[in-house]
Amino acid sequence: ALVGETHINPFVHSKHLLRVFSDLWHYFQGYDFIAQNADQSIVKRTNWYIQDEVGLSISHSSDPNVRCLPLLYLDPHGQMTPFSIMWPIKTIQEGEAFTRDYCPLWLKDANQRHGYLQAIFPEPTQFALDAFERMRESWVQTAKNAVRANLTSLPVPKHQIKNVFVQGASPDAEQAIKEAGLVLVESAGDADVVFDDVPHGSKQSNQHPLNSVFFSTENTIMAFQGIIGMQSWLRPGYHLKSQICEFIGAALMDSNSWWLLTNDQAIPNVRSQKIITNNWATAVRHIDVGYTSALKCTPSAISADQLHAAEKIVLLTPDNGLYVWAKNTWLYATPIQQRDNKPEPYQIEAEESEISESAFAHHLDTKLGPGTFGQFGQEMEDIIADIIRMMLSIDSSDGCNFGVFSFRFAFTASEDTGALKPCVQQITPVSVSERLALDKAFVPAIAAVLAGNPDGGLWRQIKPE
Repeated sequence: ALVGETHINPFVHSKHLLRVFSDLWHYFQGYDFIAQNADQSIVKRTNWYIQDEVGLSISHSSDPNVRCLPLLYLDPHGQMTPFSIMWPIKTIQEGEAFTRDYCPLWLKDANQRHGYLQAIFPEPTQFALDAFERMRESWVQTAKNAVRANLTSLPVPKHQIKNVFVQGASPDAEQAIKEAGLVLVESAGDADVVFDDVPHGSKQSNQHPLNSVFFSTENTIMAFQGIIGMQSWLRPGYHLKSQICEFIGAALMDSNSWWLLTNDQAIPNVRSQKIITNNWATAVRHIDVGYTSALKCTPSAISADQLHAAEKIVLLTPDNGLYVWAKNTWLYATPIQQRDNKPEPYQIEAEESEISESAFAHHLDTKLGPGTFGQFGQEMEDIIADIIRMMLSIDSSDGCNFGVFSFRFAFTASEDTGALKPCVQQITPVSVSERLALDKAFVPAIAAVLAGNPDGGLWRQIKPE
């Protein structure tokens, strides 16, 4: 309706749009569905809608007598039509009002239900601030108690590497391995080193024992906060299914905060869209459509219209030697939509693209001073070493750690000084076959490190403190 109000001043017009959009989260209902893009890729999408006057008239109750859900009808021509359906779940007496539970059916905890309903029926928010403060104190205490294992300074070779097994190796990968003087075998049982993310007894496999720590929850950030507490290199993140009150408190404590919403309910070969918003009620309502994590982010930290991320590849050898791929750091940029020279307050995160390391370094050094890119690189390696040392200290394996990992970093402003710094964004196991497609020297260089003969400086050891 506001689009046609051409007589309104553009600034006032935009202000009206944002106010109306913000208020609508009190009324929105949503559902997610699977769709196919023009390029045949599969993506999970979300539709938001407002019920008619009947649906909007049904009051909330924790002891409801009806249930309402969307029903999607797909006709023979492929046209999808949504309906809202309502049915009684108990006997309703004449003259009794219809009531439904506005909370998701799975949300049972009374405190978290209170937090969820805050996005629909605003009330005093002290309960959320108190919940956040309790969680913050817990994180601080956990961080104080965190211990760190030692990294090896001079690794002792465990195996002479000759036979290599790579799951799903491409023809180019096979050729690269053979050119390095290694033998690509057809079964893991015949290999000295195995790259297929499956444990194989005494064989050195990239099924890293620390995987149970890194990846046992839906998000790395939440795993770390529970295990090692509040660290300077860890940007805050909240699990929206169990930390709703704490998230609302955090958002209220920093009214300028922005949040990256992720849908961690993974479906093979289906891409889930990520949402960027500065509205905590928006984030809470996205629980309805499968979004489970809210990670703090800093749009415009480096460029006015882009989010940036850096990726480093790390190798941990069985004797706790830690190496970083020295040939290059991968860098990515994601465009940010703007409104009135500020980030759009609600947007689907666009596809990221790889950017030049030299161009990014020049931009950083120009914006923040000479040597900034090199300083960030050292800070990222220090963070990697700190993480690995903490994880090794609580690892219960037999000491045969071996893995190749991708460490991704975002750039955010320090809460203490406001200075820009790298923070851990995600940690994932590396697909060796994919990396071989990018660089034929990848596996041969790993084999050289494992044999005690680092070759060509492709892997640089991160020295312990």
